[in-house]
Amino acid sequence: MNIESARAEDLDEVAEILTGAARWLRERGIDQWPDPFPRSRVDESFARGELFVARVDGELAATFVLQWEDELFWGEQPPIAGYVHAVAVCRTHAGIGRDLIAWAEQAVRDAGKPFLRLDCMRDNARIRRYYEELGFEHRGDRVVGGHFDASLYEKRV
Repeated sequence: MNIESARAEDLDEVAEILTGAARWLRERGIDQWPDPFPRSRVDESFARGELFVARVDGELAATFVLQWEDELFWGEQPPIAGYVHAVAVCRTHAGIGRDLIAWAEQAVRDAGKPFLRLDCMRDNARIRRYYEELGFEHRGDRVVGGHFDASLYEKRV
C-alpha cells in the first residue's frame, strides 16, 4: 500500500469512495455522512493540502484527511496534535484502516507533535471500540454543528 497526497485527478474517485462509505454505514443504521458526500468538502480538503489517498497495486483504495488544527471539534488548542477525519476505505480493500491510522501516527510524529486525535459518532459503539483497540483514549463528547454527537479520542504517538 502506498499513501500519498491526493492529486486533482483523484477527487472524483475520492468523492465516490466517501459516498460509498456513507451508503455502507447507512445500510447498517449509522447515519454519519451525507449521501452523496459533498464534493465541496473533498475540494476544500484538497485545496488545504490535507487530503490523502491510499493506493493498493495502483488502485485507489482509501482516503482520509489529516489536518493540524480542528477548532470545530476540539476547540482552540495548542499546536500539539494532528487530527484525522473522513477515513473511508473501499469495501474491496476492507481491513486497511489500521494501516491508515498507523501512517497518520507516523506523520504526526514526524511533524514533532505528541498526539493524534480523531472523532467518531458518540452512539457508534463498534467504531469506538475499534479506536480504543488501536490505543486511543476517550477525551469527552461534544455536539458539533448542532446535530453531530461526537466522541473525541486521542492517542499519544
